[in-house]
Amino acid sequence: MTDPLDALGQVPPAVAYVLVAVVVLTESILLVGAFVPTLTLLLTAGALSRAGDLDLFLVIAVAACAVVAGDCLGHRTGRVLGERLRAGRLARRVPDAAWRRAEHLMERRGGQAVFVSRFVPVVRTVTPHVAGATRLPYRRIAPYSAVAAVLWAGAEAGAGYAAAPALERVLVFGGPLLAAVLAAGAGIAFVWVRLRRRRRGGPPGRGGAPPPGGPPEGDGPQDQPPSQAPGNAAPHAPSPRTSHPGGAHRDPPGLPAPVPGRRRGRPGAGPRFRRRCTARRTPRSAEWA
Repeated sequence: MTDPLDALGQVPPAVAYVLVAVVVLTESILLVGAFVPTLTLLLTAGALSRAGDLDLFLVIAVAACAVVAGDCLGHRTGRVLGERLRAGRLARRVPDAAWRRAEHLMERRGGQAVFVSRFVPVVRTVTPHVAGATRLPYRRIAPYSAVAAVLWAGAEAGAGYAAAPALERVLVFGGPLLAAVLAAGAGIAFVWVRLRRRRRGGPPGRGGAPPPGGPPEGDGPQDQPPSQAPGNAAPHAPSPRTSHPGGAHRDPPGLPAPVPGRRRGRPGAGPRFRRRCTARRTPRSAEWA
């Protein structure tokens, strides 16, 4: 038996659960979480579950809830300190384009970054702070954080449960190896998801295939002449009538032919209108003659 196992096994079960929650939650504190031995703690808790001192499922539930609360706390801390981090002495050396690129990356892959970083030590402490500093809404990363928390707690506590007879050797040699295996598995899963999306064509509007019925290549505004591109239309639209040499005008095809004796734009200017006007000018005495 190792010292962590003895210390956790000597306290009552209720205190052990509280200790698991506090230690896992402490890992979310920036600059402090890198030195918190959560892997050793969960391996020990899993071994105690096999001995009957603790409940394995309750250990996983407590650790997962602490992870979700820690990610929420880290996101909130990064959101509050985001402007201060940008205005700091070291952050001033970072170009604004780099900050915008980080914000764009978090906007597109923020949830996936939180999911993958949960299986990488130290990185899982920093990622929620970066998401908050880039103003990424917490609701975008909350589902990924919850799923990653359950998988991470189940993997580490389950490994301790399975390796309880040889826990001392696991803590000495298997802890770093287990962390490396979990990180490699998370990276492989992330790459597999990316390759699968590319084979399917990807979602519309993010580098994938255009949606069905979309405009073909070469018909966008950038491929049109300047006179036909949107926003570059001529200030005065040309007349529908085309002019030809000699001063003659010809209507474009599709327009109705003009009525003989009627001028365009003046309704009722035909022969009937002229006869009616002539009859009105005739004196009344001439009508009775």
